Amino acid sequence: MSLTGVELPASTLGNIEPNTVLVVISDEKGKARVAKVDYQSIAKSEPFLKITAGSSPDTAQAQGGCWKRINGQLVWVNPCV
Repeated sequence: MSLTGVELPASTLGNIEPNTVLVVISDEKGKARVAKVDYQSIAKSEPFLKITAGSSPDTAQAQGGCWKRINGQLVWVNPCV
């Protein structure tokens, strides 16, 4: 799967609209860059982001699952099936 999107200013993170997927990537100098994923590039009813359960201090969510685009909405599915 290939997602497409556009780069946005980091200030976008302060006001995120519903059903929006933003990706934050740190470049080679450690500068954070924000991209908004084109909603139409997300495959319907297929996982586009899988989260594995973990115990790392960086893990915000202990349970695993996935995000899917279902009936026009972004839905958390656990377990990911």
